Amino acid sequence: MDLIKRICCCLFLIIATSSVTFAQMGKAPVTDITVDILNWVKHLDSGLDKYYTADKSRDLYDNFGYLKQELTEYLNDRKKLSDSLFRNNVKQTGKADPVALEGLRKKMTYVMGRMRDVTDLTNQDLRAEGDKLNDKIYNILTSDQPQYLSNLEAFLAGYEVTQKDIAIDGSAKTQRLAESVNLITTIQARINRKK
Repeated sequence: MDLIKRICCCLFLIIATSSVTFAQMGKAPVTDITVDILNWVKHLDSGLDKYYTADKSRDLYDNFGYLKQELTEYLNDRKKLSDSLFRNNVKQTGKADPVALEGLRKKMTYVMGRMRDVTDLTNQDLRAEGDKLNDKIYNILTSDQPQYLSNLEAFLAGYEVTQKDIAIDGSAKTQRLAESVNLITTIQARINRKK
């Protein structure tokens, strides 16, 4: 009888612990960085005259191009995954997909590398802003506690995310990334005119 009581007690503790763990998962720890990226690119555009020099012209043009390429790939991956969820009418319960999640986060590390390359060619203020943004993204990606750059990431990590949150990720937040890409094209055109 004691053995049965101990087994029941153990089962109860396991169930109770699991319930707490699921309850803790609740709202996913998401930090949207699309606003920060767009603001940073806007500042790069408005401040171009302060950091542009003829001797940096080629490097600036090329590094903006590399940043645009990586940001576009990240944007396209994010959009493709988000669209796929809607096509398949996925419910709000997260669907753990570590491969897709890792792929998305890896793409962001490439974006970060290109951000650094651009930041190094700017002035002190824009360098400080770029470094701060890079650190913010890095800290989210490498945190000991689970943190995510989008509700899509949180969904792929198995968190419960509403379809509304996924929709906002796929529309407004994706639009900000697309606007950043378009603005980088404008900056490159301005650099070309200065040559």
